[in-house]
Amino acid sequence: MMNITSKTISLTVMTSVLIASAMVRGQSQQGQSHQDRSQKGQSQHKASPTPGREAETVAHDTNTPGRIAKFTTTKTVADSNIIEDGSGKIGIGTPTPTSPLTVNGVIETATAQGGIKFPDGSLQTSAGLGTVSRDDTLKGDGTQASPLGLPVPLTVTGGTPSLTSVLVVSNTGAFSEGITANGGPKGTGLRAQGGSSNTIGGTGVIATGGSSLASTVTAGGGVIAVGGDSSNGQGGAGVEAHGGQGPLGAGGTAIVAVGGFSSVNGGNAIEAIAGGGGAGVPRGLAGSFDGNVEITGLLSKAGGSFKIDHPLDPENKYLSHSFVESPDMKNIYDGVVQLNNNGEAIVEMPEWFGALNGDFRYLLTALGAPMPGLYIAEEIANNRFKISGGTARMKVSWQVTGIRRDAWANKNRIRVEEAKSERERGYYLHPDAFGQPQERGVGWTNHPELMNRIKLRSTLSPPAAADLNLQNQ
Repeated sequence: MMNITSKTISLTVMTSVLIASAMVRGQSQQGQSHQDRSQKGQSQHKASPTPGREAETVAHDTNTPGRIAKFTTTKTVADSNIIEDGSGKIGIGTPTPTSPLTVNGVIETATAQGGIKFPDGSLQTSAGLGTVSRDDTLKGDGTQASPLGLPVPLTVTGGTPSLTSVLVVSNTGAFSEGITANGGPKGTGLRAQGGSSNTIGGTGVIATGGSSLASTVTAGGGVIAVGGDSSNGQGGAGVEAHGGQGPLGAGGTAIVAVGGFSSVNGGNAIEAIAGGGGAGVPRGLAGSFDGNVEITGLLSKAGGSFKIDHPLDPENKYLSHSFVESPDMKNIYDGVVQLNNNGEAIVEMPEWFGALNGDFRYLLTALGAPMPGLYIAEEIANNRFKISGGTARMKVSWQVTGIRRDAWANKNRIRVEEAKSERERGYYLHPDAFGQPQERGVGWTNHPELMNRIKLRSTLSPPAAADLNLQNQ
């Protein structure tokens, strides 16, 4: 009787398990991918049944196709917050991923070993900027019509590798600026300060003009500086430069200019053009120097003079004298000598006289009475010459000229006449002296773009000239 009862109970349990399994398989037919996972789960549940409790080990599955499953209890599988669509895109917190991984929410790395690794192997473990001071909104969307706007002040601080920049701005548009900086009323548009160091200080600004890829077009300037225009007062300086102070050494040079290298003709270090004036108004100066000027090369000029406060009326007048010109590098020496009892005199010249000069010329003038027999008895030798034929104890004014023959002069003789270059033919150094327009000046052959800008600015009102300055045209 016991055997019959045991067999009856076992058969009842087996029947219950089969019915439960059939119900689970019927529910799993809602999706193919879910069917595979369901069948694996059923196999695991059937692997080690416990007599009398087999039905309780079957998990109830309520998965949605595409959702990654998760166990909500030890017996139940439900949808997680992760989805994979038909193309393999995975979304966390969103049912519609648009990239291989789309996250709707915050991504957090909680340990020092975390971060984001990029294709080049670099690992970013923190934000690029420590802090950005800003208000509640980042204005603009980055388009030309709505550029990004940041609240001020904005401070960006951090270190970069040697010879690299904290900020790099590249504008690929033609005739477009990389950076435009506008100062506020009475403010500075751009301030740049070189870094301090125990050895050499850094440079405040380094500006390099753009290269010209065409052989006949002028390359871009390193710096174009235009002073501000004034409606009633004096215009602003285009460039104001101050050398740095050196309490224990020499002061710094305000401007250092070096012309560009060329296999045809080297460039000018500085080229200055006087400002024009209106009708009847004189032009400004191309250069004004308050202090000594030293030139180690050749000085070429149209004329020259000295100009001083008038000795007799220094408060109200100036006095000017013109230079004495010569086609030669000529030095002039003169003096007055008293003749001895024989009517003769020896004139001693400096010890360097013969090394510096040659090809001498002489001039003698009797003082106090005529001396018809006055002459040069001995020409210059050993830095002296002899005067004879005069009246005893009378005075003689003498003058000697010599042509320089030092090493520099022998290598740099002035070319008295020279033909103009092919480019300069038909143009003038002083077109106004020949009744020609300013466009016939040689400056227009060397810097046509610059001369056109100068001429255009002179015809514009201050507001229009200011716009031209911004356009750098």
